[in-house]
Amino acid sequence: MRRDAQHVLLVLVGGVLVKIVLDGSYLRYVRAWSAAPVLAAGVVLITVALIALARDLRRPTAPPSGEDDHDHDHGPDARAGPAAWLMVLPVLALLLVVPPALGSAALRDTGARTAPAAAAPADEPLPPGDAPPLGLLDVVSRTAADPHGTITERDVTVTGFLVPAARTPPPGATGLDVARLVISCCAADASAVRLHLADPADLLAGVAPGGAEGDRWVAIRGRVVAGTGTPADGHVPTLSVIGWSPVAAPVPVYEY
Repeated sequence: MRRDAQHVLLVLVGGVLVKIVLDGSYLRYVRAWSAAPVLAAGVVLITVALIALARDLRRPTAPPSGEDDHDHDHGPDARAGPAAWLMVLPVLALLLVVPPALGSAALRDTGARTAPAAAAPADEPLPPGDAPPLGLLDVVSRTAADPHGTITERDVTVTGFLVPAARTPPPGATGLDVARLVISCCAADASAVRLHLADPADLLAGVAPGGAEGDRWVAIRGRVVAGTGTPADGHVPTLSVIGWSPVAAPVPVYEY
């Protein structure tokens, strides 16, 4: 690869980084706080590449007469190895393919994530209001801390996508779970949190997980069944469904 081609490729890589920050698609791959570092990296790549390209355009293509041409191989005609072309792949992926955020396909053959110790304690008051919205990780962590706590005494609303139950569901559960992916830094470390769904009013009759068309995102109002979400059931609480509605995929799509 010629040096000028290297510079152009760096401009493209930097431009892609800037693009995914400006259009918000970076949230498919990293956390929201990463916007500034990713944007800065893109701007630096573009700036360095443009400065180097301008410098090479001003540089003579041949050494002056009588001088040793030892340095000639490091001029504009110097070439990088074939591996440099591998940088084209992420550019094409982000420009042409636009990889989606991880979803239910990432949960195949995986269980639920154990509630982290840093999550909300069981005695932290629930948000005010009727059926306040809670993250699935919040529900899991509260029940792990106290499976008979305040989380089991009020209705809550959770948002996630429907998936088949990861293990044999407890009595009264439907065989459907509502799930969400949690990331610490980026999509590479994603893991799943789930809630089993109990449906005493048969509100989910005929409802199935998403298929080839994509994930089925839902907002579910319900109440956590006391005594669930313990080590005995793999920290997967059971939510008794009171109502539900289809929703669009949230932004950001992951929980933190």
